[in-house]
Amino acid sequence: SHLPIPGWSPAPKKKLSFCPALLIMLLTCSPEILTVGLSSMQSPTGRYLMSTLRSVFRVSSKNELKHITVLVHLADSDPDWLNETVSTIVSHFTPQILRGQLLVIHAPSAAYQHLWAQPYTVFNFSDIKSFQSKQMLDYAFLMSFAANLSDYFLMIEDNIWCTRHFVTTILQELEARKDKPWTIMESANHGLVGKLCHSRDLPKLAGFLLLFYQDESPDLLLFHFRSLQGQQDPIHLSAFLFYHFDSYSSFFEKFQEYNFDIPDNPPAFIYTDMQTLQNYLPKNVYSLDETFFLAPDAVPGHQLIVILNKNSNVIRVQVLTGTAVEKLQSLEGKVELGSNPTGESKHCTKYTFLGQLWDGQLDCRVRYRQTGHGVSCVRLVVTSPKPWVLVRHINIWWDGSENRSSRSPTQSQYIDLGIPQS
Repeated sequence: SHLPIPGWSPAPKKKLSFCPALLIMLLTCSPEILTVGLSSMQSPTGRYLMSTLRSVFRVSSKNELKHITVLVHLADSDPDWLNETVSTIVSHFTPQILRGQLLVIHAPSAAYQHLWAQPYTVFNFSDIKSFQSKQMLDYAFLMSFAANLSDYFLMIEDNIWCTRHFVTTILQELEARKDKPWTIMESANHGLVGKLCHSRDLPKLAGFLLLFYQDESPDLLLFHFRSLQGQQDPIHLSAFLFYHFDSYSSFFEKFQEYNFDIPDNPPAFIYTDMQTLQNYLPKNVYSLDETFFLAPDAVPGHQLIVILNKNSNVIRVQVLTGTAVEKLQSLEGKVELGSNPTGESKHCTKYTFLGQLWDGQLDCRVRYRQTGHGVSCVRLVVTSPKPWVLVRHINIWWDGSENRSSRSPTQSQYIDLGIPQS
C-alpha cells in the first residue's frame, strides 16, 4: 500500500516501469538490501549534490555497490534547475544509472498543493522552521516511493561525504541485530543524516511526517515515531559514517536559528582521564562536525580538558552533552577556565570556576576586566557518577577573531571572572 498523494506512486516491485514522478530510472529485477535516499533542491549556499553522489560511489567497493540503490528526489519545480541537474547527473553517472544503482525522481507540484501554502517554486532559506517543514515533505515523498526498493532505507542529505566502506559497516550492524527488534538506527546524533530503518516501515513513517511536518523538528519527529513503534532508546551505529561539506548542515542550523556565529576553537590538544572507545575519541568534542566523545563509567573527578596551544582571551564557552533530542547520557558537571600551564603537557595549575552544567549544557559569555589576561585550558569536570556520558561539543570563542557583531547576548549568560578592571 502507499499514500494517496495526487500524482504520486511508489516504485514498482520487480519490473521496469515509468510513472509521472520519474526522471531517471532503470530498476533491476530483484530488490537490493539497502536504499540510500536523499532529497535535493536549489540552495544559495552551494551545490554539493554531485559531490555527495561521487562520495557514495567512490568510497564503496564493487561488491558493496551490488547491495545498494541510491535514490535521489529532486524536490524543486524550477524547470531550468531540473533540466540542468538531470543532465549533469546523466553525464557524470551513466554507468551507475545503466546498472540500476542510481534512480532520480521528482514529486509533481500537485503532490504539494494541499500541503504547502506557499507556491512550490518559492522558498525562503532564511526561515529554518519553513526549511525543516519543506524538508519533511520532501523526505516523506522520497520514503513513499522507496518502500518497495529494498529491505532497508538509509537517509542522508545532499551535502555530505561518506566514510570508506560505510555500506559494509551498516551491513555488519544489520547482521548483528537481525534477531533483535528495532525501528531506527542512527549514525549521526542530529538531523536526518545516517538514520536507518526497515523499508516496510516507510509507508507509516512517510504518513507520520505528512501529519506532523509543521509541528516539530526532524529530530523530534523521528524520536516520536520510534517511541510509538516501541523503541525507547536510541541505537547508535558503531562508527560515525557521514560528515557535512558546508556550514548549511543540520549541525550549523542551531547556530543560525539562534543567531549564533561559528565557534573559533583555536588550536588545542584534548586530554581526558576517562576511558576512551575507538570510534568516539576525546578530540571529537572540539571538531565542528557531528562526531562526539562517548565514555563508560564516569565518576566524580573525571575530567575532559581542552589545552590551548597558546594563551587566549576566551570570551565565550559552550559545552553540549547528551543526545541532541532526548538528552540521554548527559553529563552532570562543571566547567573551569585554567591558567599557569607547566611542563611539556601544558596542564594548567590554576583553575577558576566558570559555570555549572544545566540539563547537560552550558553556554557562557566571559567578561574580562583585563584584556591581557590569557586562558590556557578549559576543563569539564564530572560531579556525579554516570554509567555512560556523551559529550558532543566543547566550543570556544576568543577575541582574536573578527566579525563579532552577529552575536546575540540574550542567548547566553554573562560570567564575571572578577579580574580587576583596567
